[in-house]
Amino acid sequence: MADQGDDWTSPGGGPRRDPEPPRYGERIPGYTPAPQAPAPVAPQAYAPPPKPGLIPLHPLSFGQLLGGAFQVIRYNPRATIAPALIISLVQNVLVVALTYGIGLSTVDRIQRATTAADRAAITAGGIATGGAAFLAVVVVSVVATALLQGMITRVVADGALGKRPSMGTALRSARSRFWPLVGFAVLIGAFQLVLVLVLAATVTALLVAFSGVANNIGILYAVLLAIPVALALVVVYFFFFIKFALTPSMIVLEHGRVLPSIRRSWRLTRRAFWRTFGLVVLVTLMVSVAAQIVSIPFTVIGGALGGLLLPNAGSDVQSQILTGLVGSAPALIVTVVVTGIGQIAQTSALVLIYLDRRMRLEGLDLELQRFVEQGGDDPYEPVG
Repeated sequence: MADQGDDWTSPGGGPRRDPEPPRYGERIPGYTPAPQAPAPVAPQAYAPPPKPGLIPLHPLSFGQLLGGAFQVIRYNPRATIAPALIISLVQNVLVVALTYGIGLSTVDRIQRATTAADRAAITAGGIATGGAAFLAVVVVSVVATALLQGMITRVVADGALGKRPSMGTALRSARSRFWPLVGFAVLIGAFQLVLVLVLAATVTALLVAFSGVANNIGILYAVLLAIPVALALVVVYFFFFIKFALTPSMIVLEHGRVLPSIRRSWRLTRRAFWRTFGLVVLVTLMVSVAAQIVSIPFTVIGGALGGLLLPNAGSDVQSQILTGLVGSAPALIVTVVVTGIGQIAQTSALVLIYLDRRMRLEGLDLELQRFVEQGGDDPYEPVG
C-alpha cells in the first residue's frame, strides 16, 4: 500500500485541520473551572494596650505599681527631684538649726546662772522655747508636705497621659488645692495626736495602778500591759492611713473637698487594702534600707570631720553639742537626698494605686485612652 502522506483525506471530506488552541485569557468552550478554596486570612497580631507615657493604660500589676513609683523620678526629674530636695532641705535644716541653736543657748545661759532658781527658770524657758520650735517645725512640715503631695500627684497623673509638666505647672496645680490638702494633713495629724494621747493616758493609768507594788515590779507590769495597747494603736493607725491614702489624689485631680474625698477613698480601697498596704510598706522599707546603707560611710566621715575641725573641743556640754553639729553635717546631706526621694516614691505609689483602682472599678483606662487619641475634657474629672 502506498504511503498516503499528507494528502490523506477523511472519507467524504476535505483535508484534516486540528482545532486551534485557545488564546491566553479565553474560556475553553464546555469547560467549567473547579471552585477554589478561599485564601487563608492571617490572624491579627496582638496589640498591647497603649503606653503613651509613664504607665500603660490598663489595670496595673503590683510590679508596675512598684516600678512606676520610682520611674516617675527618671520620667520627669525637674518637676520631682528639685521640689522634693528643696522641701526636705528646709525641713531638716530647720530641725537641726532649732535643736542645736536652742540647746547651745540654753546650756550657755544655765552655765552663767548664779543661783539654782535662775537655772530652774532658764531650764523651764528652754523647754517652752523647744516646744514652740517643735510646733513651728510641725507647721512648716504640714505646709511643705501638702505642697509636695499636690505637685507629685499632678506630675504622675499627667505622666500617665504622656505629658511632662514643668515644676511651675505642678506648683500652680498644688497651690490651687492648697487649703484642702492642708486640711487633710491637719486631720491626719490630729488623729495621730489622739492615738498618742490614748497611749500616754493608758501608760499613766497602768503606772498609777501598779504603783503600790514593791521593788519596781509594778513598773514592769505596767510596761508589759502597755505593749499590746501600743501595738493595737499602731494597727488602728495603719488601717485608717491605708483607707484614707487616696484622699490627696482625689483632692487634686477631682477637685474634691476633704470629707467627700475621704469617703470616696474608703470606697475605692475596698478589697484592695492588703495590696495598698503591701505597696506602701515595701516602698518605705526600700527607701529606709537604702538610707541606712548610704548613711554609714557619711556618718563615719562626719565623726572624723568633727575631730579634725574641733581637735581641742572640751568635755563640756557646749563643746559636745558643737562637735555633734559639725559631725552630723555629712549625714544631714544624705538625709535630705534620701528623704526627698522617699517622699516622691511614696506619694507616687499612692497616686498609681488611685489610678489603678479607678481603672478596675470605673473604666478610667478607656477614658484615658480616648483622651490620648482624641483629646477633650479632663479625664480625671469627678464621676457621677
